[in-house]
Amino acid sequence: MRITFLGHAGFAVETAGALVVMDPWLTPQGAFDSAWMQLPRNHHLAPRVKELLETPGKERFLYISHEHKDHFDPEFLATIAKRDFTVLVPKFRRSELRDIFEKYGCKRVIACEDSREIPIKGGYIKLFVSEQGTNRDSSVMVRGDGQCFLNINDCKMHDRLVRVIAEEGPIDVFSAQFSGAIWHPTCYEYPKETYSAISLKKRDSKFEAVARALDVVQPRAYIAAAGPAAFLDPSLFSLNFEDVNIFPRAPALFSYLEKRLPTLPTRYLEPMPGDVLDAGSLEFVSQVPERVTTENFKEYLQTYAKDMAHIFRERRRNLMLEEVDQIHGRLRVELQRKLDLLDLHDRVGMPLYVELTEAPTRLLRVDFKGRRVDEVTEMRDKSRYAMKVSASDIVRVLDRKLNWEDFLLSFRLRLSRNPDVYEPVLHGFLGVEVEDIREFCEGIRATESQKERTTVDAGGKRFTIQRFCPHQGADLAEGWVEEGRYVVCPRHRWQFDLQNGGACKTNNSTLCAEPVADKPEGGKVERGGDKAPADKLPALDKAPVEPPRV
Repeated sequence: MRITFLGHAGFAVETAGALVVMDPWLTPQGAFDSAWMQLPRNHHLAPRVKELLETPGKERFLYISHEHKDHFDPEFLATIAKRDFTVLVPKFRRSELRDIFEKYGCKRVIACEDSREIPIKGGYIKLFVSEQGTNRDSSVMVRGDGQCFLNINDCKMHDRLVRVIAEEGPIDVFSAQFSGAIWHPTCYEYPKETYSAISLKKRDSKFEAVARALDVVQPRAYIAAAGPAAFLDPSLFSLNFEDVNIFPRAPALFSYLEKRLPTLPTRYLEPMPGDVLDAGSLEFVSQVPERVTTENFKEYLQTYAKDMAHIFRERRRNLMLEEVDQIHGRLRVELQRKLDLLDLHDRVGMPLYVELTEAPTRLLRVDFKGRRVDEVTEMRDKSRYAMKVSASDIVRVLDRKLNWEDFLLSFRLRLSRNPDVYEPVLHGFLGVEVEDIREFCEGIRATESQKERTTVDAGGKRFTIQRFCPHQGADLAEGWVEEGRYVVCPRHRWQFDLQNGGACKTNNSTLCAEPVADKPEGGKVERGGDKAPADKLPALDKAPVEPPRV
């Protein structure tokens, strides 16, 4: 098996009988309205990937993990002329991704259910599908030539890895995201010290998730992929050089892993786009001459930004007053349409203010309790969430050139909230499309309806807790305990305080923790947590426990 790194989360995996191209993101336009650019640049690989997919011989597959544009690249895919290959996509409840490929004109499209195997000569391809409400993702495994590659990219399936490895056996090469891909705290107006503290905590949380995955998977090699993008827009360029943010590079991860897992024999690899790895020998059989290092990083980005400057010059647009007024009205209608469909509106305890930078005295106030969007001249609520954005950026959402989530990931907005507490429903209201609002609400209710409980030992005591995380339903039986009191979700690392009824440290969610009076005798199984930066990391009992009588 040979694995060619295509940049970001992209790979071309070749076995004796098949070729699988995974998430090729190659367009020079980048993603999220050109806010994200590939790092290192990989546009030169587009002809090679086209050739691989267009050349007959081996059975050829194109795998797209999910809809985010740093994984699903319509611009590049449109350039492929000969499409006699098979497209593999996860079978989500929302059919948009497979509908797009049904019209694409390829040999066939296979929408894969969770854990479905696609046979290939000498092995198989298997997809693992994760869908919680409107959060859709997948990961892929290729087994062939006596080797196995598991690429979970951005997929939050950490709570499933124990079972996957038990069922699938040894993994030779493993890849998982290690960098941030969210707008908090990047877009929030925090003091520098607060911003750095939040970023450091999130960065280390992401690193810890990779460490725990490696401890479970025990691969022979780990490829650092789905890492940070390059931010080349002049308004975002400083993000590349912040002392601490949620976009670390691979050397920082490797330093963490070497301290966290000093005896793990896994090789840590940071390939450049175009490098080819032999999965059997774990040697690079081909490496490109251009390497991005810590020493040349700043100069590399400055040259890259200069080469791409034309993209951002073409984006600039000065709006007439009448255009701003029209965009303001359209945005108000869009927000009201969302609000009309948000039947969990009564859970949001603060209004949302939206300000167009071109019209700072005409704020839109979203009143969730009253289900109204009004125009006001100033923020009059002490408790509020606020978003500031330019009309020239938000109009691309209203024109359906971007969806709401892509816009938020462009980082071309400023956010603030008081109190500084995560509001899941408000967060979803901002990021979800109008047509997905009802599904978003149904997903929250479905997660909350899971009443199964489990037990956990912490600080010398035993508690019963809800087994599934109230955020997106992760199985907390695969979680761990930190500082003798906090249950940590394995998917997004939310912390729940057992000494405070299982309340989340950062929002109003809870695991409804109850102490168990008599702790049973006997030892408990540890899951590789003795080297983690926490007091104890006991395994959680997987056996369901009847809810305690109140």
